[in-house]
Amino acid sequence: MAPVAYAALVDMASQLADPAYLRFQYADDQKLRVRIETHARYSENPQPLVEWVLMLLDARPGDRVLDVGSGPGQYHDRLRSQRVVAIDSSAGMLAKVAVPAVRADAQQLPFRDASFDRVMANHVLYHVRDMTQALREIRRVAQAGARVVIATNSRSTMQPLFALTDAAAAETGVEGGQTVALRFGIEDTELVHDVFPEARLAVYEDAFSFPSPEPVLAYVASMWIDHIDPARRVAFLASLERRVRHVIKREGALRVPKRSGCFVADVADR
Repeated sequence: MAPVAYAALVDMASQLADPAYLRFQYADDQKLRVRIETHARYSENPQPLVEWVLMLLDARPGDRVLDVGSGPGQYHDRLRSQRVVAIDSSAGMLAKVAVPAVRADAQQLPFRDASFDRVMANHVLYHVRDMTQALREIRRVAQAGARVVIATNSRSTMQPLFALTDAAAAETGVEGGQTVALRFGIEDTELVHDVFPEARLAVYEDAFSFPSPEPVLAYVASMWIDHIDPARRVAFLASLERRVRHVIKREGALRVPKRSGCFVADVADR
């Protein structure tokens, strides 16, 4: 079978910030919700990532908190004693948010200087065209004494899953495979330190443990197959299912290590 020319998979890093892709992927919360629920149900770490991030944020009662790239607001239930404002570029995402929300671009935040006591930007910066500008905007709206938390993944995360999807892609003629090259990962300390020289990195270790292929297929289908020729999707998923089932039969479960982290900056001055 001849390979399919599929630029979105060959250059996944640039796709992460492509406006057309983002409108398709995040028009509403359905695809993201699949991934959130998969992490909640199949992760090994007893401390959920959301809880860990909020521990680092350390928001005090009454603090003004800005959630940049809030998505459907998965952090907000745990911030009820704070004054949270959400921004996202997707109106569909903000429709699910229960706090004051503004549709906006992280590169041009619609707030005055020094407006917030806490700012978080979780798993969003790799979707922004000019990441340095977004970081500058985050610093601009953080008041002196504020804490900023920026969460992202490691480029080494989920390699066993990527190996399986790469193999399935090769078998079914999808050129380039599924491997995601993050535009912004926990390895990018220099980018963060250019704007937040005081930032430190905290690392979160976890792993998926999948007892059956079905949640793996649902997770993959929520992300990487959006633009594959529909005629090849069935073959791709069938190949992936067979490979996942083989691993589970051999090892009892498909274990996929996940590595992520937070840059934490205490803003002494502006």
